[in-house]
Amino acid sequence: MIHCGVVALILHFRTEAQTLRCLQSLFSEGVCNAVLVDNSQDGGRSRTAMKAELEALRARGMQIEVLAPSRNLGFAAGVNLGLAHVRRTCPGPVLLMNTDAYPMQGALPAMKACLSTSRDVVVPAVRAEEDTCGRPLIVHYHSLLALYLGKPFPGTVAYPSGCCLLLGSELLDVALFDDDFFFYGEDVLLGKRLCEADARVVPCTDAAVVHSGSLSSRNGSLFYEYHMVRAHWLLAGKLARNRFDKWAGWLFRSITLPSRALLRSVRSRSLSPVRGFWLASFDLLRGRFRDLTPPLD
Repeated sequence: MIHCGVVALILHFRTEAQTLRCLQSLFSEGVCNAVLVDNSQDGGRSRTAMKAELEALRARGMQIEVLAPSRNLGFAAGVNLGLAHVRRTCPGPVLLMNTDAYPMQGALPAMKACLSTSRDVVVPAVRAEEDTCGRPLIVHYHSLLALYLGKPFPGTVAYPSGCCLLLGSELLDVALFDDDFFFYGEDVLLGKRLCEADARVVPCTDAAVVHSGSLSSRNGSLFYEYHMVRAHWLLAGKLARNRFDKWAGWLFRSITLPSRALLRSVRSRSLSPVRGFWLASFDLLRGRFRDLTPPLD
C-alpha cells in the first residue's frame, strides 16, 4: 500500500469540458493523484471524448485512475466507491471536488495549512464565476421544516458545502455518505455524521473555489425535483433522534414540500416540480426507487 499526499476524488457525469478543467486546475495546484468516478452511464462515450486530454495530464505526471461502474450510482454511492478505492490503494487526505468547481490559485496550499489534524474537514470560500469574493459555505438545515437557513436556529443541522471539501485521512474509515441519497440531501446527513464522528469543520478564508453550479442535472428538471423531494423525505427519518421527531418531520414536510412544489411550478411555468413531488412521495410510500438518469442525447 502506497501512502500518498492529497488525492482528488471527482465524480464525472457527461461534463467533459468541466471535468478536464477541474483536473487541470488541480494539477496546477500540485495535486498529482486523482480518482475519477465515471457515473455517466453512457457506454464510455464521455471517457473516450476525454482520452487525449487525460493522457496528456498523465504524461505531465498526474496519476489519474478512472473507476467506471456499469450504471449511474448517484452521488453518495459514487463517492463511497471512490473513498473505498483510495482507502485500499493510496490512503491520505482526500479533496472531494465537484466537476463544476475548480480551485483558484493558492487554494490547495492554504487548505492543507488548515488541516491540523487527520479528523479535520477544511471548507474553502465558494464563489460564482462572476464574483470576485466568496465565503466558506456552511449551511443550516432545519430538520423539521426542511428549510435551508443562513444562520443556526433551534432544530437546525450545520453542514459544509460539498462542492469542495478536504477530508482528513482518518475520516476515510468513517461512513460519511449514505448510499440511500442518489442526488441531493447527502450533504445534510454528512453534517450530522461529522458531528457524531467528532470531526472538526474548519473554514478556510484564504482558499477559494469557483462553483459554476450543476450542469449535469438542470435545476427544475424532473430528475432534480424528484430527487430533491425524495431527499427531504429521507432526511425526516435519518435526522430524527426518536420516533416523535420522525413523525413531526413527516408532518411538517407534508405541508412544506407540496407548497414548495406548487410555488416552484408557478415560478418556472412547468409541472415538473409538482410531478416530481408526487412521484417521489408515492415511490417512497411503496418502497420504490427510480434514478431517472437522463437519456443520452
